[in-house]
Amino acid sequence: MKDVTTDPQKVERILHTAMVIFGQQGFIKSKTDDIAAQAGVSKGLIFHYFGNKQSLYIDTYHAAFDRLYTLVDQQVWTDATSLTDMVTRATRYKIKMQLEYPVEFRFLMQAYIDTPHFPPRLQKEMRTMMQRTQEIGNGYIADMMKKIQLRPGVQMADVLAVVNAVTSSIMLQAQHAIAANHYTKIEDLESLIADIDRQLTVVEHGFLPD
Repeated sequence: MKDVTTDPQKVERILHTAMVIFGQQGFIKSKTDDIAAQAGVSKGLIFHYFGNKQSLYIDTYHAAFDRLYTLVDQQVWTDATSLTDMVTRATRYKIKMQLEYPVEFRFLMQAYIDTPHFPPRLQKEMRTMMQRTQEIGNGYIADMMKKIQLRPGVQMADVLAVVNAVTSSIMLQAQHAIAANHYTKIEDLESLIADIDRQLTVVEHGFLPD
C-alpha cells in the first residue's frame, strides 16, 4: 500500500471486496470499477491508496495470507508421531480453516491458478511470495523429518517434493468441492483426508514387500 493517510475501515472494505472479486473472476477479468462500487468507495480512492490494480492485488494477497497465518494453531500437528500423522493432521486442519474462511482460500487458490498469466512484474512478485509460503510448509515437514531416519540415498528435497505433490492434489480437490458448495463441514471431506493418509503411508513406508 502507498504511504498515504488512509481510513482503516475503507481499506478493510476495499481489500475484502477485492478478495471476493479477484477470487471469483481472477485478476485479468476483475475491474477496479466493480471493486470500488461494491466497496462503496470511488475508483480514485483505490488508486490513491494502492496506486494501481497490480499493487491492490499484491496487498490483497498479503491480507488473505496474513489473516489465515495469524489464526493457525501449529500445535495441531507439531506433536505428531510420524510424517503421515503430521501431514494428515495439517491437511484436516487446513480444510477446516478453508470451510471457515472460504473467501480467503478461494482468492489464494485463484491466485495460484492465475500466476502463469499475470503481467511480468506481478508474476515475479507473486512467485516470490508463493515460494515463501511453500518454504513455511516445508519447514514444518523438515522439522518432522529430523525426528526420523531417512533411508540411505534418499534426499530431503525429494521427500518434500513428493509430499507436496500428494497434499497439493488432495487440497485442490477439497478447494474445488468447497467452492462449488458441495461440502459444508469437515466430516463431508473425511474421504479425502483418508486418501491422503493412505497415500502418505505409501510414501513413508514404500509399496514393495520387504
